Amino acid sequence: MTRPAALRVLLVTLVLGLPQMAAAQRKPPAPGGAADQISLSIDTRVGNKKYTGNGTGTCRHADEASIHGVSAAVWMVQFESPKSSLKRLSLTLWRPKDGSPDQLSLAFDTKAGAHRIQTGTPAGNAGEGSVTILPSGPGGRLEISGKESEGKPVQIAIECSGFAEIEAEGG
Repeated sequence: MTRPAALRVLLVTLVLGLPQMAAAQRKPPAPGGAADQISLSIDTRVGNKKYTGNGTGTCRHADEASIHGVSAAVWMVQFESPKSSLKRLSLTLWRPKDGSPDQLSLAFDTKAGAHRIQTGTPAGNAGEGSVTILPSGPGGRLEISGKESEGKPVQIAIECSGFAEIEAEGG
């Protein structure tokens, strides 16, 4: 092969290989980034008032996790939309594998105000709630039934089109 031909082959190889090399050097998106955004549909009832939220947010799940040294499954949902009647929702559910009670942390804001349910924590409960999980393909439905911290009855149905993985904290 002549020197100019060899240089052309080398140049073509480099040009074709650079995008793959660059892709291999990129870091994966940070949790909560655009890659984790999925479709969410949330129907909420507080007392006799109904609030809805539709759009994108994050739904995460890990079947193998732990909290305070107890093996548990965990689900996390984050949603925010200033345009809907449900303005914001943050849910973390720990379901211990040893059969002890769920640890539920739920906070949501509607156009009428802020609401909270916190159960299963050493600090005590604020309201009460139970969660039913209905898997469906890569996503599923979480149904919450209970009373918020002020005593109003709460019913929430969260439809997640998918669940992203949860990265372990601390390594």
